[in-house]
Amino acid sequence: MMFCTRCGSTGIPRGYTKGSFGVELLLWLCMILPGVLYSVWRLTSKYKGCPSCKAEGMIPADSPMAKAYQRGA
Repeated sequence: MMFCTRCGSTGIPRGYTKGSFGVELLLWLCMILPGVLYSVWRLTSKYKGCPSCKAEGMIPADSPMAKAYQRGA
């Protein structure tokens, strides 16, 4: 289990991709080069985030920092 320092929830991080599939599709249909660049950016901007608030940087729930957050310190 992981702990989110932003919203305080615990859970298993989910995978997220920045950007929009609709914008990517539009760029591919209209212009090839911007579509390629946007696709590459989206592929390199994937991250694991909080299932509640999508924030990056979840920490292990049993770490001292997470325990301090849970106590309210």
